Amino acid sequence: MSRKSAEPQAERKRILAVDDDVNAVGALRQILTSRGYDVVVAHTAEEAIPLSLDGVWDLFILDVALPGVSGYDLCRKIRESPQTKDVPVVFLTAKGRLMDMAEGQDAGSDLYLIKPVLASKLLHMIGLFLTADAPLSKKPRPALPEPTV
Repeated sequence: MSRKSAEPQAERKRILAVDDDVNAVGALRQILTSRGYDVVVAHTAEEAIPLSLDGVWDLFILDVALPGVSGYDLCRKIRESPQTKDVPVVFLTAKGRLMDMAEGQDAGSDLYLIKPVLASKLLHMIGLFLTADAPLSKKPRPALPEPTV
């Protein structure tokens, strides 16, 4: 028996990528699957919400500018669910103003990357969340504060 077959196979990390730009999300999927990640794609928040609750995810990658419900609001929904509240959320978006980044942080994101981003940088940054010995893996989060009226 070879040494390779005797070792348990590592479980593939699951990523839900949400972007309405078919070309951008296709390229993202190709980059991530080439590194062994299992990637599921959604093109709207409405499509992503049931998917996010219908499985075990290791990371969410969201665009901000989605048709209908925004990526910010999708992130808030992810943070509200006990099932997904501790899953890292990365925004990958063309919206790069300081107020956009602040809103991403307020929504509960862990990282805000501005398109275009080098594949090597993207892989390095998400690796900080997806490797067992990474400093940002399994980061528990407190509940979001209730909105004040």
